[in-house]
Amino acid sequence: MNWRPPTLSFRKLANRNAIGAAAALSMQVAGAALSFVVSLLLAKLIGAVGLGLFFLSVTCTEIFSTISRLGLENGALKFIAIAHATAERGVVATVYRKCVGIATLSALAMALPAYAILVLAPIGAAHHAEFVALVPFLMIALVPVTVLPVQTEAFKAIDRPGTAVFLQTVLPQSVLVLASVILASRGIESATTVLMCYAGAFCLAALLAFVRWWSIVNDVWQRANFSAAVLLRTSLPILIVTSLNLVMAWTDTLVLGLLSDAEQVGIYGVALRFSATTAFVLIAINSVVAPQFAALHAGGRHAELEALARRSSFWTLLIASPLILVFMIFPAQILGLFGEQFVAGTASLRLLALAQLVNVSTGQLTSLLIMTGHERLMRNNMIFSAGLNLAGNLVLVPMLGALGAAISTAVSISAMKIVAWWIARNKLQINTVNYLNLSSTN
Repeated sequence: MNWRPPTLSFRKLANRNAIGAAAALSMQVAGAALSFVVSLLLAKLIGAVGLGLFFLSVTCTEIFSTISRLGLENGALKFIAIAHATAERGVVATVYRKCVGIATLSALAMALPAYAILVLAPIGAAHHAEFVALVPFLMIALVPVTVLPVQTEAFKAIDRPGTAVFLQTVLPQSVLVLASVILASRGIESATTVLMCYAGAFCLAALLAFVRWWSIVNDVWQRANFSAAVLLRTSLPILIVTSLNLVMAWTDTLVLGLLSDAEQVGIYGVALRFSATTAFVLIAINSVVAPQFAALHAGGRHAELEALARRSSFWTLLIASPLILVFMIFPAQILGLFGEQFVAGTASLRLLALAQLVNVSTGQLTSLLIMTGHERLMRNNMIFSAGLNLAGNLVLVPMLGALGAAISTAVSISAMKIVAWWIARNKLQINTVNYLNLSSTN
């Protein structure tokens, strides 16, 4: 008597996803706009060298925070989504507390070795002494930057993607915009002050995320029988995937910082961040569908899983492609807004935009594979792609500078997504680029 046709069930799921995706996408658009404003203000305030030091600092913080998280953001997303779907409120509260607590302790333990590595490694090359002066502020930022993604993934798992994106993207960037305006009005042109504001922005975001979680979850101290060992057994293999994803994302910036100079990092960093704005569509839609991937797979609802993967891929491409075309056709005009020295990144922006076209057109493959139990295959794919990216950067950056980093990054991103598409096609029988068969759930 309670049976419902699969098409009706999927239609309701799709409508709910559409609302969540719209909220998340609106937040991502706002975050992208704010990120653009931050980069523009900082370029005018501290120049290409200062901006390069800022990008290097953010990169290093992201690296150590990713290691400190131990893959717990994905563990939180997976287990909280499943518990939320079955209305197990005690498990939701327990998993959240354990993930945030373990991540916090891990970040504190990471602070000392991270400080030593950053001081001793020749990051920034000729500007290494200036970089070292920024390291204490990076250590302050380490804990909130580690914990905030765990908190925001928990919001996605309980169908609050808009809240997640606001806290992770919009709020920190808004604080940085406000801080940049204040610094500019007072004539303060210091990368150190900018890093202080960066640390403060993430501390505020992490605090507000906890307060918001408290207001949504009726009893955050509810207890349930959920082992931390089970959580870590799931999250640690994913850590390898997320760490390799980080290698993919930041190898170019680090190699430029070690083998080139801070100015090249600044020029390349602007081009990279412009191209990455197209991936915000992927991130926004993924924030909605990733928990559903886990729930549908756990429930054995393969037809709905396949349809959701195809449709999310199609809408990602449709929404992101106009912006990609703008970056490929008008790169010099866009980069020229930051100053004449940034126009040197024109070819880099074109290549990176082309790589993003491959990225968005294939859809949410990383989440699809992880949420359906194929994280080890995705890990192996990431190892190959990260190795390809590292080798390419080491060979090409000394010869071509920022352009060499762009070539290597574009090739490795494209290779990773094509291999992931092949894995999904063969292991899950899901073709995410089958745009001509969007209406079928069979």
